[in-house]
Amino acid sequence: MIKRKYWILFLLLLFMVAFLMIACSQELVVRYYREETGKVTESVRLAVLTDLHSTFYGKNQEELIRVLSEQEPDAVLLVGDIADDEVPHDGTEMLLSAIGEKYPCFYVTGNHEYWSGEVEAIKEMISSYGVRILEGESLLLKIKEQMVWICGVDDPDGYGQRYQYDQGTAEWEAYLMNCRLELDGEHYSVLMSHRPELVSCYTHMPEDESVGFDLVAAGHAHGGQVRIPGILNGLLAPNQGWFPEYAGGRYELGDTVMIVSRGLCRNRLPRIFNRPELVIIDIEPAY
Repeated sequence: MIKRKYWILFLLLLFMVAFLMIACSQELVVRYYREETGKVTESVRLAVLTDLHSTFYGKNQEELIRVLSEQEPDAVLLVGDIADDEVPHDGTEMLLSAIGEKYPCFYVTGNHEYWSGEVEAIKEMISSYGVRILEGESLLLKIKEQMVWICGVDDPDGYGQRYQYDQGTAEWEAYLMNCRLELDGEHYSVLMSHRPELVSCYTHMPEDESVGFDLVAAGHAHGGQVRIPGILNGLLAPNQGWFPEYAGGRYELGDTVMIVSRGLCRNRLPRIFNRPELVIIDIEPAY
């Protein structure tokens, strides 16, 4: 009887250890999304990297670089907080030195780059690796003999004041509108913006004469830190608070789709059932 109790306790302990290992896993995962549109004739693959915070993935970022290379993206979108305000930029530079000239790469700031107090130096560093910095502008990128709009806005924290949930500053909204006004409605458009909670700014209003974005790529929420798959998609996120609505995943905003990455940061806060992720978006022709 005593031996049986010990065996039960041992099995319970083993179960708890296994559960915690799975729940707290920091292993990188690749998450795929598929979007169909009549605006492309051949598939376009975008890799979305957010919230790296200069985290290391093995020596010289070998793990992250290898996983990204295996996906063979047509372009790489660096959607904010790639660098950090408290951590040295070594991890960021190692990644950019490997991918900046290999792929068409585009970058927008996150809040931590602004909190560093050296955002212009960070932009110059990122640009030096061949990455295109987007600051309220849209450009046409040629992919497989077709054109795709890549648009980007700086983080709202760069405009002199903090903003309320779901409402950007007037200056930030002007830069966002500038991106919209450059679109032609003919080619597929992707907006890079760090903040997922600003959904009212991303949604195309019927009375707005400008063209809406087809896709918004965002980050910032870190997956809500704690998740329970199938039940809770995030416990707490910056600027959204408890039980965030836009912690990670795919969201339909009228005619616009927003995809929120749970980010790449392996930080001091626990990530429960919330592995760091590389997001891959396949834009496919709709037949």
